[in-house]
Amino acid sequence: MKTFLAHVVIWVVFFSASAQAASDADVTLLKVKKVVIAESVITIVVEKAMTIITLIRDDHDPAYAGDTWHGMPVNRVQVLSNEATFTIKQDAHSAPGGPLAKAWQECLKTAQALQDGKEVGRIGFYAPDIVIKGNLITSITGSGFLYPKGK
Repeated sequence: MKTFLAHVVIWVVFFSASAQAASDADVTLLKVKKVVIAESVITIVVEKAMTIITLIRDDHDPAYAGDTWHGMPVNRVQVLSNEATFTIKQDAHSAPGGPLAKAWQECLKTAQALQDGKEVGRIGFYAPDIVIKGNLITSITGSGFLYPKGK
């Protein structure tokens, strides 16, 4: 029963987050060079992309009236990428049999469309590792989803 409840909570958090574009890092792909698709990893090499990163700036503050994430004040920063690599990894929740398995299959279809030269929406990363060099993002790696245009 605990496992079922955990899956329900994760499903609600992921889908509500993606519906509201509330991922930790949102990547808009502007000029894509290469897309490599594996069963549990999608790697996208870009010439140019724009990323919005959510950064926590203080502890939980119920009195704060600005932008928050789980009650903690945040800053949202827009950062350019030139010559960057974005690696989307399938996590346990999107693995076969997991509550987000269907969402991962849609992500793979969207990656195939991108590989075929079609325009897609964005990448939503959750708790990613981000490398910034020279004030530009050079790579982001982590669990997430590649969304079709319009989502």
